[in-house]
Amino acid sequence: MKIATLAIITRGNDVLLGLKRGGSGIGDGTLNGPGGKQEAGETILECLIREVEEEVGVFVQPAMTEKVAIILFHAGAVPDFEVHVYRAHKFVGEPRETESMIPAWYDIDNLPIDRMLESDRMWFPQLIRGERFCANVYYQERAKGFLDIEFLPFAE
Repeated sequence: MKIATLAIITRGNDVLLGLKRGGSGIGDGTLNGPGGKQEAGETILECLIREVEEEVGVFVQPAMTEKVAIILFHAGAVPDFEVHVYRAHKFVGEPRETESMIPAWYDIDNLPIDRMLESDRMWFPQLIRGERFCANVYYQERAKGFLDIEFLPFAE
């Protein structure tokens, strides 16, 4: 099972989402926050900071982030990805386009959830509203054929 991170970066009433470009194999052509897979020897927070900088060109400070969710994605009946989701409202730099993402700000009250992965449409709005949770997300195969989501109390 792989470990990954996801950043929910907000500025006022806007959230930073990026159009995922080809390459990752997960969510290409959909909107999501920046994040990605943990590398060997890297802490989860180090992964978050690196991935945000690589994908949208901004720097989030670890002390200014808050873990808000842990989502375990299943492919078939097998746990596939454990994603640690962090919220950040302070960052340094201006988001820029990279090889992996085309970032843009979106109004929180008018989220383009129809452009997100199926399961993200279920949990992303809850995170934006400030909820914290753990969840199990079930797909037929990796990020394809959404089946179900199970919300659980947040526990780190």
